[in-house]
Amino acid sequence: MDKKVLDWLLEGPAWLKYAVELQLLDRQPDVKPALQDESIQKIITRLKSKDAGIPAIKNGLVHYTALGKAYWDLFILADIGFTIKETGLEAEAQEILRFQNSDGTFVIPPNVKDNYYCMSAILIASLTKMGYRDEPGVIKYGRAAMADQIPGSGWDCYAYDYGPGYSCPMDDLNVLMLVGQYKDYRENPKLNGAIDHLLKHWETGDNIYGFGVGSRFRSLQYPAVKYGVLRVLDALSLFPYAIKHKSFTSMLDFVHAKVKDGRYFAEADDMVYTDFDFSQTKEPSRWITFLVGRIDKRAEGQ
Repeated sequence: MDKKVLDWLLEGPAWLKYAVELQLLDRQPDVKPALQDESIQKIITRLKSKDAGIPAIKNGLVHYTALGKAYWDLFILADIGFTIKETGLEAEAQEILRFQNSDGTFVIPPNVKDNYYCMSAILIASLTKMGYRDEPGVIKYGRAAMADQIPGSGWDCYAYDYGPGYSCPMDDLNVLMLVGQYKDYRENPKLNGAIDHLLKHWETGDNIYGFGVGSRFRSLQYPAVKYGVLRVLDALSLFPYAIKHKSFTSMLDFVHAKVKDGRYFAEADDMVYTDFDFSQTKEPSRWITFLVGRIDKRAEGQ
């Protein structure tokens, strides 16, 4: 990354400076200033609340597509690089793990069935990033997901509606986002079918279960709740097999073409995360620029 752009990132809020130093510069910065940021404290407080946070999940009040609630609030904290311990969310993490079945799957209110890996993987991937990668329940969940993988492909919570060899792009994305946190899985050829499916989806543009690669997919949005190019690249960049493919390069080149003076703009407004620069489109977004830089770093490291 260009030094001028890097310096610009480091001029951002404390939480973003922390993410840059930790993940792009491989430093061990002091986490306290980042945690004390008012915007971060607001998310942590909301995650503890009974109407929008993790405690609200058991009452069926939180859906996985809802911004500003448990799934994506936790996702953002995990993406920045905070741990469960640092954020004081240990009790809330245990509440999530209480939804686990004996076989490792999760049934989460209001409508997450045991084979809906696309939904439960969002929460469990965040826990994995936030220091729970060695927690027995998390490991068991990863093994259950691998056991339910369609041979030669990915995952499909609708049970082969499109026939053998097909899988759901959202299922594939979210499970890869989870298992990609483990080195053994990153280099496991069993996952190549799911990776190929996402790469082929970019090439063909097929509409599968309502997921396509049209204008919404191609816009730089965060968090990409409904399937988007940044999150697909971010998940795939964890896997050396994916990075070597021309389709990955094509997707990344598409994003690179959007750069302006080394900086990227969010391409969709939202009225929820208004404290963060990825919620507006008028000024370049340090966070979106950081995310592209993180993908680039992984790709260049292979």
